[in-house]
Amino acid sequence: MQMQDLDDIELLREYAECDSETAFAEIVARHLNKVYSVAWRHTGNPHAAEEITQAVFVILATKAQR
Repeated sequence: MQMQDLDDIELLREYAECDSETAFAEIVARHLNKVYSVAWRHTGNPHAAEEITQAVFVILATKAQR
């Protein structure tokens, strides 16, 4: 089964249990534009939106391991 065939929960499980960078990259690819867009709308600052977007995925990576 390919990563794009898995839903987000299955991808997170694959990342957390197998340390799959491919699974995490798929999650990021799916949600990057949405996260950035929301951050940009809230801040009105593209640089801040980039930092917020990065922080969101760092937090996700950290919490997925729990």
